[in-house]
Amino acid sequence: MTTSDAKPLFTATSDVQGGRTGQAQVGRDRLPVTLRPANSSAQGADPEELFAAGYASCFLSALQSVARRDGVTVGGTPQARAHVSLHQDPQGYRLSVLMQVYLPDTPLETGEALLRAAHAVCPYSRAVAGNVPVELELHAQPF
Repeated sequence: MTTSDAKPLFTATSDVQGGRTGQAQVGRDRLPVTLRPANSSAQGADPEELFAAGYASCFLSALQSVARRDGVTVGGTPQARAHVSLHQDPQGYRLSVLMQVYLPDTPLETGEALLRAAHAVCPYSRAVAGNVPVELELHAQPF
């Protein structure tokens, strides 16, 4: 584990038993989540879905933050959808991400600039930088 001089603002904790076919207690509310392997038809969520939810919510918050910082108004209710793909290659497994964002009433050029700015500051984007390919897409219609 590495540390830095920066004081943590928040530390999230989740517990897992049994790996991809186990149980998780997520966060301080201990939300129970049944885990399942990717592509399984069993009830529950796979780790990539949980990562996608965290990344999409963090990315959208980062986007709203840079919009406020830059004095840009995003109308309506913005949306983010993260597609996290699990790949297998000769070295093992890896992830890739497609981040789709809908910004109502926002001009295309402004929206694309916001996506790039959010990607530069989002903690998830920074965590995976250089390790997980991330593609950004701006959508004209809600999901």
